[in-house]
Amino acid sequence: MTLARPLAALALSLGLLAAARPAAAQASLQCRTEPAAAVLGHPLHWTLIARDLAAPLPSFTPAQFAPDWLLTDQQGASGSTDGHSEQTATLTLYPLRSGRLPLPAVQVGSARCPAQTLDVAAAANGEAPLQWRTRMTPARPYALQALRVELWVIGVGNLAWTTPQPRSAQAQIAPLADSVRSEVIDGAPQLVQVFAWRVLPLQAGEVTMDFGLLRAHAFGSLRVYAPPPLRFTARALPLWWPTDGLIGAPQLQLLSAPAQLPLGDTTAWRLRLSAPGLDRAQVLRVANRWNAALPARFGPAGVQVTRAQASSAEAGDTWDITLYLRPQTAGRLQAPALRFDYFDPRTELPATMSWMPPLLTVVDARPLHLAIGLGGAAALLLLLFALRAVGCWACRSWRERRALQAVWQATDAAALKQAWLALPARRGLPRAATLAQWLSDAALPPPHPLHPLAERLQRHLYGLHAMPDFPALRRAIQAALAARRRSD
Repeated sequence: MTLARPLAALALSLGLLAAARPAAAQASLQCRTEPAAAVLGHPLHWTLIARDLAAPLPSFTPAQFAPDWLLTDQQGASGSTDGHSEQTATLTLYPLRSGRLPLPAVQVGSARCPAQTLDVAAAANGEAPLQWRTRMTPARPYALQALRVELWVIGVGNLAWTTPQPRSAQAQIAPLADSVRSEVIDGAPQLVQVFAWRVLPLQAGEVTMDFGLLRAHAFGSLRVYAPPPLRFTARALPLWWPTDGLIGAPQLQLLSAPAQLPLGDTTAWRLRLSAPGLDRAQVLRVANRWNAALPARFGPAGVQVTRAQASSAEAGDTWDITLYLRPQTAGRLQAPALRFDYFDPRTELPATMSWMPPLLTVVDARPLHLAIGLGGAAALLLLLFALRAVGCWACRSWRERRALQAVWQATDAAALKQAWLALPARRGLPRAATLAQWLSDAALPPPHPLHPLAERLQRHLYGLHAMPDFPALRRAIQAALAARRRSD
């Protein structure tokens, strides 16, 4: 009885130990890659599977795979099945070069995946590997001389590329337009994807241009490539050339310049100056020197320099110059030429570019205004004289009509005579006292009908003979006087 109890405890312990051994044997860590054949630029999925391990799977950073691999994604999951715990982690990696590339060892608790090496193919089966080439124009640039750098991707196939963002600590980089064109490569035509940049070396010496990672899509699948960096040497400028001098011929565009201007008004010439690496101090130096050289008759009124809003990398750094003018004299004004001194990298000598401003005609409008004023005053006087003449004519016509009406309304010879004499014989003469004086003032020729009519009226007035028909005489006199008035 005493011996049976220790034996039972020993049997129970051995049973528990036997049950624990299979569970411990099931703890494992697996590391596998998919697809089995890695290809440059194509995604590779590295999957870690931990079963019945208490320790968590490690978390990776891109630095652990650089510079051979690019880590773009890392996803994990955990769960249990049939009483066994399981952890998974899937990493998406892109090989950045071909050849034998290592993957690091993974340690999770007591389980371990050893480091492994994969053979990365330069291209998939049936495809030609991508080629990288660079072109520089000019091939041997100076410091502060802009050059065009092209990166050629040869054998692009059906890839849709994203423009890379290169970096350099020794140069300024500005993107230019991309293109796809056909080039003869090694004697055979090839489709080439061309990326281009304007590069400005900031100093003489070694320049490194890192293109970074190039991303492309093929039927929705991402591809990532790492082209080799470009290294070149920027030549030092001659010691006799000033450090703030222009390198290469600048481009000058006339935006606006009036051809004619009234004297006393203010106008502005607007120019656009562009050159690689051109800064505000250089532009101000040129503009102020030209402003000071303008003759005093131009009336220089100041210079304004602003960076252009629409500036292309092809043109370089672009600035707008506004030169204000207030001419003091009238006439045709010709400004002196605007000179630009620059270092010509092709000849390795100083050079000069000149720009001749347009002719400016300043018009003095004061004589014209004076002539217009005098002409207006003369026209006003003429109008007043014309109105006075019209008024006088109207008054005279009214008096003559009244006098003719009085002749028609006369009831006897005396009234007829007075109505006759009321009519002026000639303009500007006083009223006649007698009919003879009226006829003399009127200077009527003897055959005129008024002569016999006046004689008949005189005879009647002096009683030489009786008037048989006074109304007929009155009508005849009124008709003759009206006819004479119309003839005048």
